[in-house]
Amino acid sequence: MTTTRLRCALALAATVLGTGPSAAEDGATDLGRLLWGHGGVERRVDVHGRAVSAGDLTDRLAVVSFLSAGCTILCVTRTMDLDRLARDLPAGLRSRVVFLAIDTDPAADDVARLRTFADDLLGPTARLRVLPSDAEGTKVVLETLRYPSASLPEPPPTILLFDRRGRIAMTYGGDPLDAPRLERDIAALDSFSDGLDRPAPPRP
Repeated sequence: MTTTRLRCALALAATVLGTGPSAAEDGATDLGRLLWGHGGVERRVDVHGRAVSAGDLTDRLAVVSFLSAGCTILCVTRTMDLDRLARDLPAGLRSRVVFLAIDTDPAADDVARLRTFADDLLGPTARLRVLPSDAEGTKVVLETLRYPSASLPEPPPTILLFDRRGRIAMTYGGDPLDAPRLERDIAALDSFSDGLDRPAPPRP
């Protein structure tokens, strides 16, 4: 994908999600607001007890999806496809991309249920990290994606790709997952060493 197309994608995503320069004036990032904007603590813990902090995401791309332990086959397939993509990325790129899946059914999904779901679905060595949520966190997701609460507990069929500075770069919807396209976009976005606004200088 060219620089121009990526910039156009950013402008479209900013319009859809209500992000952009004015939304970043508080110093927060799009990714930060999605993950911990409702609590102010820049740290969450996945279903295996591993922390996800702002420092863990610094200078890394992030792919974020949504799930619940009782989600339908489309959600299950999407989740498996994302974990497969995370495993299949080239070794040099793999370490610079974080794959996260946020729960959208906190009333039914405690940590133990989510952990069992993730382990049964993805196995103990999954690269996709599953994050429990709470009512306030789910509200942030719904507001960010403009997803109707009446559709819960089925999670939004949306995948978000964030640049190295935590800004939303691309959104993907619909099933099945277009893994080759997402992989190409990840590789292209990785070349923007200071986020989507400032691509890496050309190599001599």
